[in-house]
Amino acid sequence: MTDRTTAVNGLRITDWSAVSPFGTGKSAFAQGLRTGRAATTVPGGDDTPGTEYRPVPDLDIPARLGKAGERFTRETAMSVIAARELIEARGGNTALSGQSLGMVLGTTTGTPQSYMDFTKASFQGAKPYRVPVAVAPNMVMNRGASATAIWHQLQGPNSTIAGGRVAGLLALRYAQRLLVNRRAEQVLCGAADEYSPARSWLEHHRGPGADATLGEGCAMLLLEPAEASEPRRPALAEVVALAFRVVVGGAGTADVLTACVQDALTQAGATADDVWAAVPSGFSDGERQVETEVLHGLLGGGEPFAEVSVVPLIGDTSAACAMFGITALLSAAEDTAEAAGRLGVVTAVDPDGAVACGVLRFPEPGRNG
Repeated sequence: MTDRTTAVNGLRITDWSAVSPFGTGKSAFAQGLRTGRAATTVPGGDDTPGTEYRPVPDLDIPARLGKAGERFTRETAMSVIAARELIEARGGNTALSGQSLGMVLGTTTGTPQSYMDFTKASFQGAKPYRVPVAVAPNMVMNRGASATAIWHQLQGPNSTIAGGRVAGLLALRYAQRLLVNRRAEQVLCGAADEYSPARSWLEHHRGPGADATLGEGCAMLLLEPAEASEPRRPALAEVVALAFRVVVGGAGTADVLTACVQDALTQAGATADDVWAAVPSGFSDGERQVETEVLHGLLGGGEPFAEVSVVPLIGDTSAACAMFGITALLSAAEDTAEAAGRLGVVTAVDPDGAVACGVLRFPEPGRNG
């Protein structure tokens, strides 16, 4: 078992957006969580092993992004749209543009459907090199992040973090480094994954939870350093701890996750009584049970905490699941006074062995976070 616990010098979350199976925009996501009803499922095709999945509804890319977006994959389009909501919320002004704004996007492998379509064309074509050139840009793992930056004319640091179901928390760690080292004044930090027949087959052969209902989407945060001399707007929450571990050897997932959550709480200078709510990533029924048991074992002895449900409602969004967990906490905190001054915990477990935990602190009334 290896570990990595990262001191977080305070990341202020000042806004967020979401493109999810509930619909496009943070309002649709928040409303979906409030109702507690699962997003609409659609049948999988004959070429997929899954029986159903939960797509982003009405994601007509040309209608939303025009002709220039016709060659975008769903992952790229969702990233562009999520970033646009954050930028337009600022009136599209220069405070969110140019070299002062960085971009970090978490992913699993980019868009596997593009890889497979390109490779298939190479085998089936009259010549191996007779392949669809238009597909080539979508094969690059950083397509979503780079296309988003180009679309919105961002010139700051641009990074893609491939980390599976812990990608959202890894992206937060990377964004922190950009801000602490003054590489950017603000960072758009998100995570995205799309549904496709190729991804369905990959998940089917991956291991536990292989036949879970898949979802897709992009969740994105607007970050700035906590020590900013002139905060642009009040903080919705502050990221106060990030911890990472890897399951190796004979270690069990529950033991590694327990140590990871304990590390994060210690780093935050907190106890279980300080936790208001927690969100497990729950990529499968088995792992969701492990996460839930660990969280209840660590946090259930004192003040009661709320367990925010996300995955059962929108499906397994893979790389986006941890970031959706964060946006779920932010959304839920807006609806309850109990969150004020307390902590939210997000956990993520990847079938390849990565484990992560993030801790958010919500501001008290009258304070700027």
